[in-house]
Amino acid sequence: ERLLARPELPIGTALQTRGLPARTLDGFVRPLLSALLCDPDLTTSSRCADLALRGFARGRLCVPTGGASVLPELLAAALPPGTVRSGVKVTSVATTAVTTADHGVIGCRSLLLATDARAASELLPGLRVPPFHPVTVVHHTAPAPPLAEPALLLDADGGGPVAHTAVMSEVDPARAPRGRALISSTVLGPPPPDLETSVLAHLGRLYGTSTADWDLLAVRHTPEAVPAMPAPHDVRRPVRLLAGLYVCGDHRDTSTVQGALYSGRRAAHALLSDLGLRPATPKPKAMRPAA
Repeated sequence: ERLLARPELPIGTALQTRGLPARTLDGFVRPLLSALLCDPDLTTSSRCADLALRGFARGRLCVPTGGASVLPELLAAALPPGTVRSGVKVTSVATTAVTTADHGVIGCRSLLLATDARAASELLPGLRVPPFHPVTVVHHTAPAPPLAEPALLLDADGGGPVAHTAVMSEVDPARAPRGRALISSTVLGPPPPDLETSVLAHLGRLYGTSTADWDLLAVRHTPEAVPAMPAPHDVRRPVRLLAGLYVCGDHRDTSTVQGALYSGRRAAHALLSDLGLRPATPKPKAMRPAA
């Protein structure tokens, strides 16, 4: 709450008033915030940036073992059989029913729409669609890891297209092809026309090694990857549109994984409250220092 009460500026401007040495700002804080916010120009609201830094300082960066799909699979496995239906295209929604393209109409007591901002606005016309930060992720394999530790490598010099990179096989060995190291790198903003060539050359400089024997595995470009959060930004957009209709996602909170999860919790609590049910209160956990 104290962070949200601070004056709100673009974080690139606000950093100049924080009293940090230029070397610290340019060599660590700015590259880190660019990575956390997917915002290379640092136009994000200083309040949102402070929340992201708070989360980073209190915990640690992490990924689900086995890939991003593992988390929803675990959540679905805890539900009764038949609860989750996949491969169903929704064409319209209401508080009492969901209309699908090929599976008829599914009745419901309440509706919680948990999608990206663009899909949410198509199903709920009039819902705000923010501007977005594009992100491109490039995956390479190599005979040996160029860095033998699970670390995020930031580009502090701004000398190439890669904003940050990591040897993902050192973080989660299950992600790499057998006998190869997996290197995943992120390009923020519009990708350069010579993406593959420039990324490989930049990675050679960042890791201080030859990339001649690296193989390109995949390139994933997402034009609307992360909702932009320029100042002023409402970090608690309503998740309850009306009784029986709720919406959540990173576009209702802060455009981080934490923000998406927090908006989901807010929406779930609002839905359960309207149904006359009491949300489960999580047991407090002992805090432990982050490594």
